Amino acid sequence: MPVTQKLSRLASIICLRCVAPLPALVVASMVWAQAPAFQLRVDSKSAAVAHTLKTANFKSSGAPAWTVEVDLKRSQLRSDASLMRLTGDDKQAWLEERVSGAAGAGRLEFLLYTDYKSEPLSVGIPLKLLSPSGPGKLLLRYEGFRFDLFYDGVLVDEEWPVGTVKIGQSPVLHVSTPMAKVSIWNTALSDAAIDRMNGGPRATRARADAILGPEPTRMQYSRPRGYNTNAGDAMPFFHDGSFHLFFLLDRRQHHSKWGLGAHQWAHVSSTDLVHWTHYPIALAIDHEWEGSICTGSVFFHGGRYYAYYATRMPDRSERLAVAMSEDGIHFRKSIPTPFAEPTLPFVHGPNRDPFVFQDGNEYHMLVTAAIANGDAGKSQGALEHLVSSELSQWSVSREPFLLSGSGAQPECSDLFKWRDWYYLIFSLNGTTHYRMSKTALGPWITPASEILDGPEAIVMKSAGFTGDRRLLVGFVQHDHQYGGDLLFRELVQEKDGSLGTTLPVEMKEPSAEVKAVPDMHLSTEQTTGGPIEVAEDTRMAARITAQAGASFTVDISSPEAERGAERLVFDSAASTVSWTDSTGKPASARLEHVTDLTAPMSIVLSLHGTLADLSINGHRTLVHRLLSSHPQRISLSSKGDRVDVSDITVSSLR
Repeated sequence: MPVTQKLSRLASIICLRCVAPLPALVVASMVWAQAPAFQLRVDSKSAAVAHTLKTANFKSSGAPAWTVEVDLKRSQLRSDASLMRLTGDDKQAWLEERVSGAAGAGRLEFLLYTDYKSEPLSVGIPLKLLSPSGPGKLLLRYEGFRFDLFYDGVLVDEEWPVGTVKIGQSPVLHVSTPMAKVSIWNTALSDAAIDRMNGGPRATRARADAILGPEPTRMQYSRPRGYNTNAGDAMPFFHDGSFHLFFLLDRRQHHSKWGLGAHQWAHVSSTDLVHWTHYPIALAIDHEWEGSICTGSVFFHGGRYYAYYATRMPDRSERLAVAMSEDGIHFRKSIPTPFAEPTLPFVHGPNRDPFVFQDGNEYHMLVTAAIANGDAGKSQGALEHLVSSELSQWSVSREPFLLSGSGAQPECSDLFKWRDWYYLIFSLNGTTHYRMSKTALGPWITPASEILDGPEAIVMKSAGFTGDRRLLVGFVQHDHQYGGDLLFRELVQEKDGSLGTTLPVEMKEPSAEVKAVPDMHLSTEQTTGGPIEVAEDTRMAARITAQAGASFTVDISSPEAERGAERLVFDSAASTVSWTDSTGKPASARLEHVTDLTAPMSIVLSLHGTLADLSINGHRTLVHRLLSSHPQRISLSSKGDRVDVSDITVSSLR
């Protein structure tokens, strides 16, 4: 008998044993090398059917691990409809496929239930991303600590379960809508196997670009590709001429894994800030007890890269950890962690964002922590200080390195020497602060303007760059929730050692068209200049001279903005620059101690999607998330004060 006939006969025997002779089910033959444990076709005219399976369909050996593929090419997707369910012996669903939401904004999703919480985990894909020629193949892969959703071979969503899925001894498959095929494997298929099933790696990569969009080539204002992805805390690192950016890859704005975050370390690098290389995930969630891989730092010593980080546990406490690498790309975790939990005076719980630096022959680690302040149940934010002589054994200093003076915990710390000064950077409630000193361990001076950029530039950290330069990277939130777009800044050192920020020249977006605008002279006779019609992505540059005590505004208006124009207010009397809405209600974006508002001042205002990015005289910056993504007009106005605006150019950006 030919081999193909033997395989076909064997597959038929397997299918006949798996599938009861229900009229609604048409058994398919299988000739794959890695055959499913169960497969069925559903007749397009069939009503809802149910079929009893076995535990062995979802488990070959050891802990349950399985893959379910649903071919929906024949399906009719209806809003708020359940398409398929798998139930256990208690008749309760442990996996459900459904369509939720309205047709225009609907989502095809899979709900996974475990015994950890009554609320299910959900992975899905917006209906608008499905192929117009048909919904295609949805593949679910479960391997205990992770739950992935692939669409035609492309990873489109993922979650990270905790607890046991109650499959039962005789799970039942319920199909409530016609579909082409349901296949079940009793193992978690590898990425390579999924690629092979969908035309190979090259076809999968091309499909990923079509579904998710290409990987970003410009990192300024970027976020990871995908429909529910964001960039979180950044961890820049400079070594051997390469600027590496590790950052927290976020899904669902910190709501993954029941709110634990389930972050992982993404990694890109560049030697010129223009051309970027994207790498695999540097630190991934590999265990059920890893609620999130939190922020940390990378340190190079003795030919080895050390990634110091914290793990958020299911009880929301945090544990310090370290991973090592020979190439700075592939890291292996040191498990169990060599670090002990915090001891008094530090409280249990906060223990994250480790930053490591060297001073002389000693290594130091700063850790976000808190100490009891004497009031029951209350604590004060602090930086815990650990010391080591060889990076393997660390001792904890009883004295905090820094106290926040409030309950806010100093997060994402960073300490470096630049020229003649040492700088300590940390964030309080997301806003980036800094201190300065002549020695690595203090005492620390608080500068007059201690905030870098504004409150919407979240948790920025720094690293060196070629030519004795220093870069900051953080992110701008989206929808006032965690995660958003990456934000790059270059540090400027003033004569007194204080710091300012500017835009890295290499990351300036190229212009497609530049047009000059006539000068404007605002006064008691003419209080408004403009409007200037602009494209969606625009850069405006101007030179402004205002009389002492003057206040003037730059208004950004759009037909879709419900609250009218948003205003960028320059108040020379108060030495502030801030954003407000049309009623004067302030946004969080604000600069203080801007002392050069009456001297001739150069400004550059870039509008990129919903981001407005301002640079003043090349040493102060302020980023703000606009209410509207389609600004069309820029106007300038004053309250009768003399303001001259010259050298105005408007550039549409490519």
